[in-house]
Amino acid sequence: MLHLFHFDLKPRSNYGDAILFELVRLLLDGYDDRERFLVTGSANLRHQVGAGRVRQVNQGYDAVVLGGGGLMLRSTNENQLSGWQWKISIDDLEALTVPLVVFAIGYNRFEGEPDFDPVFAEHLNATVAKAAFFGLRNHASIARVRDYLRPELRDRLTFQPCPTTVASYLVPDLHVPDLEPERRVGFQVTFEERNELAGYDGDRVFAGLLDVARELAGRGYALDVISHHPRDRRFHDHLREHGVDARLVPLEGIERDIHDGLAYYARLPLTIGMRGHGQMIPFGMGNGIISVAARDKLRWFADDIGHPELAVDPRGDEWPGRVLDLVDAWFGDFAARRREFASIREGFWQLSLDNLARISAALTGTPGERPFRAFSRYERELALNAFTAARLYDREVETSTRLRDELRAERTRATAAERQLARREAQLARLPFYTAIRRARSGSAHRGE
Repeated sequence: MLHLFHFDLKPRSNYGDAILFELVRLLLDGYDDRERFLVTGSANLRHQVGAGRVRQVNQGYDAVVLGGGGLMLRSTNENQLSGWQWKISIDDLEALTVPLVVFAIGYNRFEGEPDFDPVFAEHLNATVAKAAFFGLRNHASIARVRDYLRPELRDRLTFQPCPTTVASYLVPDLHVPDLEPERRVGFQVTFEERNELAGYDGDRVFAGLLDVARELAGRGYALDVISHHPRDRRFHDHLREHGVDARLVPLEGIERDIHDGLAYYARLPLTIGMRGHGQMIPFGMGNGIISVAARDKLRWFADDIGHPELAVDPRGDEWPGRVLDLVDAWFGDFAARRREFASIREGFWQLSLDNLARISAALTGTPGERPFRAFSRYERELALNAFTAARLYDREVETSTRLRDELRAERTRATAAERQLARREAQLARLPFYTAIRRARSGSAHRGE
């Protein structure tokens, strides 16, 4: 069995990021009847990876896993070591002596956002060259990343769907294969200033979705507003201010069983979403999605499942009507559409197993032939103990880093102040009036006056 070190994230404030890394671990650990891989260490990928961490990994683990998530983003965890979220220098990357597996990451640059700094291309080429496997979560990411690579590295990129898209296979006890078509729709709505770079207007998006919610409520649908991040709750406030009744379902900040969010999505017939994981998670648990696509990645996922019409561009005036038409289409042929999604999901699952076989063969020489064995609820609870402990550790590291940076800044300011004081005293010492006074005082002291 190979012991793996996982560079991940364990945020409290973003449900999609929290659950996706846990599902990466469930996928790896369950492969080959749980006899092939075991994730036994982890660290926050946004913390700087230095020589000490590299030494720890080289001496104590058989391989490194990075991912998943939309890590290729310049405006989160900005740094000049890599130019993207994984904060490791090229020198420290090259110092890794164990195999590197990059798993289900994504090109995540916002439309209209400046291109990556030059260090990104250099670092990306070094990472692809280093990796035993380099998996990207959508085909569009593969196309974008190829543009940064040297020709001899471009064919090393592989399509590896995010494990959230096959969640029903990883937590089969939470999956509901024969869900009844309850008239209930979830809204997962978010908007950032970065969306405005591509010409999206947050007020118009909220207004359009308010129209959709009102119409659905008038037709007798129950409405949920799902928050993956605290800012997602603003849409619930917006509905309430305009007299539309909706239940708030907060998923961010779950302290204990983060799989509860999967159980919720397994019973929600349809989600109208604006986050990548606001579409991938409900799809992965077997249910319908409509994307209000203010991000490229939402369109890219809809393309990968063969349904580009499910990604609605929220610019212009006609798009709320298209969203309502898609709601009608989903509930109008509910069972058949769920079966189609199940078939697509099965294809993603088989691809994931094939990729794990490739990784196993690259690392051990053999692909592994035993069936996948998912964790039980009790086993997931045991795994969450490690997750919780690691999350607390990451939080302490962040606090220590912040305090260290503040102390360093205070020392820098104190040193600068001392130097400025020394310069001023030196300037005063050269002034004739100051020199005369100092000599007079010195003479008085000498005479005993």
